[in-house]
Amino acid sequence: MRPLRRGALLALAVTLVIAGVTALYVRTELAEPGPFAERGVAALRSDAVQAVIAEEVAVDLLERRSPDLVAARPLVLTAVEAVLQTAQFERVFRRAAVTAHGVLLRGDTDVAVELAELRQVLLPALRTASPQLARVVPEDLRPQIATIRRSDLASSTTRTADRLSAAAWPMLLVGLAGLVALVATAANRRRAVLESGVALAAGGLLGALALSALEAEVVSHARAVGVVSDDEVRAAARATWDAMAGDLRRVLLAVAAAGGAGVLGVVVAASRIDRRAVLRRGVDVVAGGSLPVPARVARGLALTALGVVVLLDAGLLARAVVVLLGLAFVVAGLAEAVAPLRTSTGAPAPAGDRDPAWRRRPRAAAAAGLAGVALAVLAGALLLTGGPSTDPLEPTEVATCNGSAAICDRRLDQVVFPGTHNSMSAADRPGWLFANQRRPIPRQLDDGIRLLMVDPHYGVVNREGRVRTDLQAEGTTRNRVAAQLGSGAIGAAERLAGRLGLVPSGGERRIYACHTLCELGAEGFGSVLRDVRGWLERNRSEVVLLMLESSVASAEIEDAFRDADLEDALVTLPREGPMPRMRDLVTSGRRLIVLDEGDGGDASWLQPAFVLAQNTSIGAFTKDPRTCEPARGTPESPLLIANSWVDRFPPPARRAAEVNDGDALRERVRRCRSRLGRAPNAIAVDFYNRGDLFEVVRELNREGV
Repeated sequence: MRPLRRGALLALAVTLVIAGVTALYVRTELAEPGPFAERGVAALRSDAVQAVIAEEVAVDLLERRSPDLVAARPLVLTAVEAVLQTAQFERVFRRAAVTAHGVLLRGDTDVAVELAELRQVLLPALRTASPQLARVVPEDLRPQIATIRRSDLASSTTRTADRLSAAAWPMLLVGLAGLVALVATAANRRRAVLESGVALAAGGLLGALALSALEAEVVSHARAVGVVSDDEVRAAARATWDAMAGDLRRVLLAVAAAGGAGVLGVVVAASRIDRRAVLRRGVDVVAGGSLPVPARVARGLALTALGVVVLLDAGLLARAVVVLLGLAFVVAGLAEAVAPLRTSTGAPAPAGDRDPAWRRRPRAAAAAGLAGVALAVLAGALLLTGGPSTDPLEPTEVATCNGSAAICDRRLDQVVFPGTHNSMSAADRPGWLFANQRRPIPRQLDDGIRLLMVDPHYGVVNREGRVRTDLQAEGTTRNRVAAQLGSGAIGAAERLAGRLGLVPSGGERRIYACHTLCELGAEGFGSVLRDVRGWLERNRSEVVLLMLESSVASAEIEDAFRDADLEDALVTLPREGPMPRMRDLVTSGRRLIVLDEGDGGDASWLQPAFVLAQNTSIGAFTKDPRTCEPARGTPESPLLIANSWVDRFPPPARRAAEVNDGDALRERVRRCRSRLGRAPNAIAVDFYNRGDLFEVVRELNREGV
């Protein structure tokens, strides 16, 4: 048979094998409602899918139906995830998946999947943390997590795939028979096995690549609806795809591996390897003493590494040994089967026509050397170009300051910064039970927040992994905290973590960012500072204010900034004379201004806040949000910070939306101008994502303060 014709038949046979394998997978795993539902449940068990479902349910409950529950968002998310993991809900979801299969395959009516048990799981958790919030949970809480709608296009596509899958076995058997026939009729059967192996390996790899490309196309079109990010939705789509089609990719790779094993078998058979000699040489390498010194050192290191693997994960080593033995048996068996096959109708090539070993080895060594040089060059290029520059901008490079060209030549006291109260207290972070903000500090900075209010406290982690506030180290008592936060916060903290002030003996005391009580939520202070440093390095034209209400010794605060490698970014403001221009701060590279609500510290950059700034009374604001009564600081302080949040526990998200409204904020600024003779340089709010904070700040910066 002519080579061109044989090649075409070989390609056809491999195509039939790949198509048959794919169709068989569709027929057995996707076309039947039972297996389809099981794969749907497998997708539901993935963290990415559960995270998106929990987020959507939380948004439906917190943003649309019960806004005041936003402060308890972590509890809601935990409750939703608990429901998703129950066997009862899996049964509900499995039934819904079977129904969805009918919608897709037969065009049945729409189906909705609900979280019917959510209220029963959520209420006990809320009663423990805050009985007040538990009372506002809706009676009819049955949020939908998915609606699968009838689609003529989807149904017709699915039915077409189902009909094609009926031909799975015929395609697979015809393809395999074609491969066997091509080998049996070949003049050089060993070469025919080699060609078939290469073709199968290529076909399997191409099929897996095509499946990956289809996955990338499908995932790229997944779009977020509401507050869930595109990345979260795509991660969920990827997990769902893997549950539905991940095994097909593995089957196609197994086909490719089978072809590769055939190729190896031919190579081993053609090499006429003396297996006894190979085995003896292997034993000598592992245990013999005739190796040169470098080889013995390498063997010692390899055996040490092997010992470490055995100590850490003996199961991993066992699996690796089994896989290697299986591969060796497969290759040896194929070599044994291929060896008797005739190689050609003619005699083998004379030994003199083959390249001698000494000629082949230098070429291999040269190729390896070139590959090593290429890898070294690539690694060097990655090292030299990796990461953004952290050098300060040159004056000619400064186009905007804090996102605005208009404020670059203004002094710090002529600019307005949007800010957040209790910035570290974010509902999106695990562990914050009654948060003041929705999103964590890195996201706040990305969104435009430029004043962060953070409270450092001493804390000790107990055996349950919960941070306990070290009140004694802070020089305070339970009664003082109760007077500051109110009995509701104290009660919630003690219901969750036990009596306040009981710190585990022998525990390591560290600095955490907490809102007075770390029992209600805590984040490592060093982690907060590293987030700020990373953001400043990525955004070289931005200036950030960091206001600390610290219960920690100033020397330890200074150490924390040094440990976070922030010293070169810190600004020392003048006590007298004009404030620096924004452009000067940007070009100096010192773009982080730290204000301490206490007395400051020995370091010049840890500055007493109320020498440099005056703030407004939060008590007066809580009673009447239209007021702008002064609190700490003096009229001579160059900066004015407007505290604009309602001081209640739990933080009332509905009230935050009202006081963050554009008209309310503009009226507040007008009152400040009337009462204090100036507009604020910073406006700090709760739940900054609700309302018009950024719009009002942009207006003020356009007008000039």
